[in-house]
Amino acid sequence: MDNDRRETGQLSARAQRCPEIEVLRVVALVAVFAAHAAQPFNPWDVWHVQSPAPSKWLGELVLFFAPWVMPLFVLLGGASAWYSLGKRSAPEYLDERVTRLIVPLAAGILLVVPPQVYFDRRQHGLFDGSFVEFYPRFFDGLYPRGNFAWSHLWFLGILALLALITLPLFQWLRGNAGRRTMSWVAAVCDRPGLILLLAIPMVALRASLWMLFPHARPITTDWSNRTILLAMFVYGYMLAGEPRLMTDVDRQWKLALGAALVFSAGMFAWAWPGEFTKRFPVPFTGEYVLVWSTYAFGGWAWCVALLGAARSLGRGGSRFIERARDVLNPFYILHQTLIVALAFYLIPRFPDPVQAYLVLFPIAFAATVVLAVLSTRSSLTRALLGVRHGGERHYHAFQRSAL
Repeated sequence: MDNDRRETGQLSARAQRCPEIEVLRVVALVAVFAAHAAQPFNPWDVWHVQSPAPSKWLGELVLFFAPWVMPLFVLLGGASAWYSLGKRSAPEYLDERVTRLIVPLAAGILLVVPPQVYFDRRQHGLFDGSFVEFYPRFFDGLYPRGNFAWSHLWFLGILALLALITLPLFQWLRGNAGRRTMSWVAAVCDRPGLILLLAIPMVALRASLWMLFPHARPITTDWSNRTILLAMFVYGYMLAGEPRLMTDVDRQWKLALGAALVFSAGMFAWAWPGEFTKRFPVPFTGEYVLVWSTYAFGGWAWCVALLGAARSLGRGGSRFIERARDVLNPFYILHQTLIVALAFYLIPRFPDPVQAYLVLFPIAFAATVVLAVLSTRSSLTRALLGVRHGGERHYHAFQRSAL
């Protein structure tokens, strides 16, 4: 009986949300915003709105964030799943995922994504009317040949799918056998640098899917590239549930940071000369596997480094970060549409790409923050954008913290 009570107490204590999760969620969101604001100037990718004057520097900025920013989001989502299942039943957990992910996904596809495709079609000379005239055409075919798309909201759909398919595993990990397994993983990762070896399952999963789906291609249409997020989701859950694993992060994050910096420097050097997408290895060759394996290791190294740094630098949390939680979902959902719309009108006025970026970033960021905060004031917009209950109550508190 005493052991049961002690075990319940440990689970209850660990069900309390760690402040570094919220801090890193803000960091990741700003990184996503910076990358998307740079996309119109990226010389190595085609986006909704494209500047006639690309910038390699801004292209490198996108490449810097690409390996780790969405995996970090998913890692944090897995950690949040641990805390959520600590105070909810499985049906309640899934219901929360519907409320926070599926409803905003559906609402976003219908209301937030169409303007992106509208400006896309206008810039490329494929449509020359008003948005009202375009909206019925949004449902004509699948993007990019057609117009219907989920754009950046793919992340909400993937996160909802991960929550569904991992639920049996997550419930098992909360039991005695699962907790012993997490403890064993922590013991294996205890030696310096070995926590980076957790990238191996990501590489193996991707390689397996290459064999099953050989016609998939990187970078945006390769579903094997998305499936490494499955491992990140599980790792986030295990990190939240096994204190010894988090201790491994605390001990090894500086080493991981060194590895991450070496990886990013190598990626910059590889991408800079010429058109690097034309130098990309032939699919499924040894060099191809090496490139994507290194990419996975680099992304995982950045996630470990950022998590460890956040825990080291700010264990006490922040009132501003706590009150900003309600704004994060609306900010993510709204940000890309505002970037696309503002870029469409600003880019022609600023021929220099870096200057255009320095104008676009603050204007779009401020506009997104304002709309995201305003969205917490209405029960309808809170429901459509997946804001947790109580968002309206925190609105004025958020304003006071921001001042």
